[in-house]
Amino acid sequence: MEVLSLGYYNYIADGLNSSEKFKEVMKRLDGLNSTNVNIFYNALHANVEILNQMNIPFSVENQFLHNISETLKIRIIAELESSSISDKAKTHIKKSIETSKQFFAFYDHNDVKVFETAKLTYETEYYRLKSLLSPEDIQRKVSEPILRIGATTASMENLMSKIRRFDVNFLFHAIIASPENDAFQYNGGNHLLTVITRNDLTQQEKTMADTYFITTHEIMHLIYPVANSYINESVWTGALECTLRDVKMLGETDAVKPVDGWYKPEIGYEDLINVMAMRVLMKMAAEKSVNEQQLKEALETVIGGLCKHTGRKNELIPDHHPLEISRNAAVRQYPLFNSLYGCKAGDRMFAKPNEYCKPLGDPINVEDFLIKNETRKDVGGFLKDVLNTAERFNFTYEL
Repeated sequence: MEVLSLGYYNYIADGLNSSEKFKEVMKRLDGLNSTNVNIFYNALHANVEILNQMNIPFSVENQFLHNISETLKIRIIAELESSSISDKAKTHIKKSIETSKQFFAFYDHNDVKVFETAKLTYETEYYRLKSLLSPEDIQRKVSEPILRIGATTASMENLMSKIRRFDVNFLFHAIIASPENDAFQYNGGNHLLTVITRNDLTQQEKTMADTYFITTHEIMHLIYPVANSYINESVWTGALECTLRDVKMLGETDAVKPVDGWYKPEIGYEDLINVMAMRVLMKMAAEKSVNEQQLKEALETVIGGLCKHTGRKNELIPDHHPLEISRNAAVRQYPLFNSLYGCKAGDRMFAKPNEYCKPLGDPINVEDFLIKNETRKDVGGFLKDVLNTAERFNFTYEL
């Protein structure tokens, strides 16, 4: 119950006697719909199906993907260290990033037998508990949620005995999120989930770009909003307001108008860390490029990797501004975008230097984004170089 109903038990137990607690629990149970009570079992079923379809080797921790994660952590920490935020903030955020635990869905802990056993445990416990109820009890509306919660608890206990690295709440949410192509940062236990199946897995460069961007985005959450209280308020509010100005402008001027109510300032930190993630990746691209064309290819592949293959443009997505709008804000805030694409004052995507947002309070130096490939060795650009590294790790996305 605590896991399935997002901690309601702990909340309603506070300050209530046994009778009051029972009444509150019954009220909560009565309010659960079939989607809520079935979500875990349906996700288990989906995980089993997907893992059976994927032609990838068993791994507890995928070496190549965790190499990406560690590389990105180092790059993000370097950005922090060179910033003007306080030493206290740097120390706190650095520790959070270094100790964070990454879970790459379907590539870590991907033994399908573990999930099949968890599914069987769920089914066995569900029918065992049901056999204990009278026909009258079974007819009660709350009986099904109670049975499902009991089955979920047994199944999660089985999973936790096999996958011990993660907090139970994180693992529960990760199992649900993975088939939905959802990635998230979970503050309890400092866990991060990256899902990398949102693209056609045969398009290696786009999928790799997606992996890099989403992983960077989730690590950046350890700065915003998690570490807001450690950073000077004027710094993070200024960065947020700057980003939101771009988001609002781009949404209001898009040829495809988003639906009414799309703009929500309270979720603007998602757009802010998109700006930060894009800048980090394009600095990395600058080190592997020998000309501006390779920089453009990297940018366009990152953007292409984030494109959705279904759905209306600018559609609403939970707890985020429409993907295309947020993505364009990140591109507009890339300091070389104007010069690479010939944007001029008055163009919708043109940003003046004084319009560049300052996520950590420091002025943006355009030179930081220029080509830095000192050896001038042509490796084909950033993402082609990454794919060459993947080959050395015997890693591939292909099904």
